[in-house]
Amino acid sequence: GRGWEGKPLRVPLGTITVPGLSGIPILGPMLFVDQTILTYLGILLAVLLWVVLFRTRWGIVIRAVGESPATADSLGINVTLVRYLGVALGGLLAGVAGGYLSVAYRPAWTEGMTAGMGWIVIALTIFASWDPLQAIWGAFFFGALYHLSFRLQAYVSPELLKLMPYAFAILVLAVSGFGSRWRRRAPGSLGVPYVRGER
Repeated sequence: GRGWEGKPLRVPLGTITVPGLSGIPILGPMLFVDQTILTYLGILLAVLLWVVLFRTRWGIVIRAVGESPATADSLGINVTLVRYLGVALGGLLAGVAGGYLSVAYRPAWTEGMTAGMGWIVIALTIFASWDPLQAIWGAFFFGALYHLSFRLQAYVSPELLKLMPYAFAILVLAVSGFGSRWRRRAPGSLGVPYVRGER
């Protein structure tokens, strides 16, 4: 990637303004003015992920493996395969997000352009209680915090304002350690290795 660092994209991804919908108060300018197709793809993927997780048999299998892999294994579900597919799908979605940064948000690649946004995504997941639909609104909230620095930089130090999403992410992670709401919604075996036959 170093050979491409700082070079702008020759043909940047165009933006779309949806006529009619762009006039809706508050939501119109936020969702339907100067957005790229990747914005709508991200929202569509979140909705599809919610449908898969909460309205299909596959979703039941995925959630069963997340809650209790031993129980899922006893039902004949291949826990290792489901976990690997989950990691692969997560990597695919992270790749779409990275593609958005380098193709649409800033149409050039630079070293460290994510600026720790992956940590904000972890906080966003907890903030949204592991629900893809709630994550859409949470993403807009964190994005608003991030871009607040451009609006208020005449009044407050821009460095302090750019710190806001990260400070809020730390706050969410700290509160999640104490709050039962987030602890209750987290998958029961999140981050716990599964070895068949071990308890």
